[in-house]
Amino acid sequence: MQAGRSTRFDQVRAQAQMESTAAILPQLQADIAALMHRIATLSGLPAGHMNAQLELVQDLPRQLPAVDLDTPAEVLRRRPDVRAAERELAARTAAIGAAQAQWFPRLELSALVGSVAADPGDLFTGASASRRAGLSIHWPLLDFGRVSALVDSADADARAALARYRQTVLIALEETETELVRYQQSQHRTAALERSANAAATAAQLARTRYGQGYIDFFEVLAAEQELIEIQGARVQSRTEQTLAMVNLYRAMAGPPGGFTPVSALPYNRPRG
Repeated sequence: MQAGRSTRFDQVRAQAQMESTAAILPQLQADIAALMHRIATLSGLPAGHMNAQLELVQDLPRQLPAVDLDTPAEVLRRRPDVRAAERELAARTAAIGAAQAQWFPRLELSALVGSVAADPGDLFTGASASRRAGLSIHWPLLDFGRVSALVDSADADARAALARYRQTVLIALEETETELVRYQQSQHRTAALERSANAAATAAQLARTRYGQGYIDFFEVLAAEQELIEIQGARVQSRTEQTLAMVNLYRAMAGPPGGFTPVSALPYNRPRG
């Protein structure tokens, strides 16, 4: 085989790879249309009425803004389940008296150990690392002993309300920590795939150069480019999962806290038809 030339077999094989890749697009476009219709329906609008808005090029968030650890209590208190349990307990313990109302349990949380990230990009790095493995932000368990003594002197309904309140708060803390872990790991995976995609792109370029010089056959070029396509697809999927992990964390916190500061965003271009 002469340098820079290919056989008919190589050409047909390259065309097959191109068509195989192109065949993925119609399904992706159908999925996008279905999701846009679903969003419109969930918004109380007929299918297709939000297409113009949803088709606009948007920025895909790349990092979760840093959490202001001075206000996590107010963040979790916005959860409907926590608010409902808190109000139920307040109603059940109303008979304790106004003088003792100051001892009503409040959702007061703080970091266990570690320091607050000075820069949003350092949220999950050494600058804000905790001694406890897995998370850089932790919530300690609430101390309910103070109010328990008061509730013990009240009726059974008040004691039951306290138990429900405590369980609701612990579940809220569990869900928040779980989603923080998932987001952290999605960051690690996306970063690894970014490095992998860069290396695969370099390998594909080297393969094309070596083929042009006559050192390898076209099959090796196809293999390198196929690997690049697969890694790029995995990278896009990982970015999507990272964004969904952020959404799930916001859901656990009942929305982003007011202390969040926007950070860099990754441009995302939706495939065109």
